[in-house]
Amino acid sequence: MAGASYTCQLSFDTRRCIRRLGLEKRGRVQRVVSEEILRLCDPYIPFSEGYLRDTGHVENNTDIVWNGPYAHYMYEGTVYEDPKLHCAGFRTENGWRSRKNVQKVPTERRLHYNNGSRRGSHWVERMMQNGGRQKVEAAARRAVEQ
Repeated sequence: MAGASYTCQLSFDTRRCIRRLGLEKRGRVQRVVSEEILRLCDPYIPFSEGYLRDTGHVENNTDIVWNGPYAHYMYEGTVYEDPKLHCAGFRTENGWRSRKNVQKVPTERRLHYNNGSRRGSHWVERMMQNGGRQKVEAAARRAVEQ
């Protein structure tokens, strides 16, 4: 039909769509992605007795946190030392200790990790590079489909 026209009006609520898919900030998909990253990091986290690994958790459905007192040092992989004593700590009958209220400084030395060749510093980045990115993306797709 020449000259015929058709008018269509569409109402689309993007916020509702995003919410329904679980894509909102701190939503279902973000929670699934964060939990998957935490799970996949397990074989990459430095491990002696499991304390650092066991402190890992997800906060606010987004933030992956390891709360061990030495988590930052282990993640960076750099030996920090007491600027006055020039050592990382000293052994006592109750284990390793450091002087109280002393801000340690980074050195050029790297930490050495045990209990598996994958364990070491920057474990999230290394896990993602070693196939984790694809697994996390697959988990996100599954979460959207739910």
